[in-house]
Amino acid sequence: MALEFWPSSETVCFSKRQTVYLYLDWDMFLLAGVLGRMKMISRIFFRLIPLAFALLGFGSVPGASAQETMVVQPFAGSAYVAQFYLDFDQMTVLEGDRETFSERTLEGEVRGVVLIKPEGKGNLEILRSFETALTDAGFSILFSDKVSSRGDAIRAAVGDIHDRNGLVDRPFENIGDGSLSGSNIDQIRLFPEFYLSASITRDGQETVFVLNLSSERDHYLMEEVTIAAMEENTVVINEEMLNRQIEEAGSAVLYGIEFDTGTSVIRPSSTYSLQVVADVLRSRTGNYYIVGHTDDTGAFDFNMALSQKRAASVIAALTRDYSIDPGRLQPGGVGPMAPVASNDNDAGRQLNRRVELVRRLEQ
Repeated sequence: MALEFWPSSETVCFSKRQTVYLYLDWDMFLLAGVLGRMKMISRIFFRLIPLAFALLGFGSVPGASAQETMVVQPFAGSAYVAQFYLDFDQMTVLEGDRETFSERTLEGEVRGVVLIKPEGKGNLEILRSFETALTDAGFSILFSDKVSSRGDAIRAAVGDIHDRNGLVDRPFENIGDGSLSGSNIDQIRLFPEFYLSASITRDGQETVFVLNLSSERDHYLMEEVTIAAMEENTVVINEEMLNRQIEEAGSAVLYGIEFDTGTSVIRPSSTYSLQVVADVLRSRTGNYYIVGHTDDTGAFDFNMALSQKRAASVIAALTRDYSIDPGRLQPGGVGPMAPVASNDNDAGRQLNRRVELVRRLEQ
């Protein structure tokens, strides 16, 4: 078996407010195998490898050469203290806002780094710099706010997330000139001031970035999880399948329509399934509900709103890209209230996050 590699550089530079520069380099790997004869079997992943995150007028980040590759690089002038890397683990992140925040547990490659802020730089300035650079890079901000108020539910949620992520047990290794102590981790875990999470998806593979800024020390924590790629084409819908389900049950699950985490943005990998749904609608008469479903993680109100928005996004795609009459379709969202599997495990939650086509009686 041979592994063939074609580098492709797409460099993006960010300088809004002359605060932060971010460079991203996208590498594409293709897997080729020999099964009697050589043939290409699939693309297996598309991974971000950033080159630098630099502040105007400053030099490189001390200790950067020792760091495991992170998608997002630190605020320039920061000093590396310690890092960890896990091929596969779980990581829970916050999404939403202070009033309707929710939690989501992701699985995949997890990595993180503890750093010391540059002298004279405050947490708010660092937070705003990351917000600007991440947004300009195409990331979706999932959560960004102050979380330091004592007795606040959001502060308790951040502490709980650190505990469930096993922060104190992460396999940190000292790098640069610093040395990580248990008290440093406790200060980050027990005294959070700002929390930011952001997500980006490229070629169907999502990376979620988290920034934790402490109110008590100059140390801060950056974490990332790149979600393990799902095997492609494990469930493929077709016209016959959908028509049979509609005739037998009055509804059909639209497998393959996927969204960026915590949003109603339809992923490009959904194109095939949307085409099949459009073909089915053209071949049938009558009107239909498009119904969004979520799993049961996170806040109820957030999930209800999200499921409604996702249903509306599917209708928008069908009418805009496939010329389906919008008058035939009605969006609806039921959030976590109609599960088809247990929400106690990732496999069940994945099945519960779905969109359905439901036949509507003539009025």
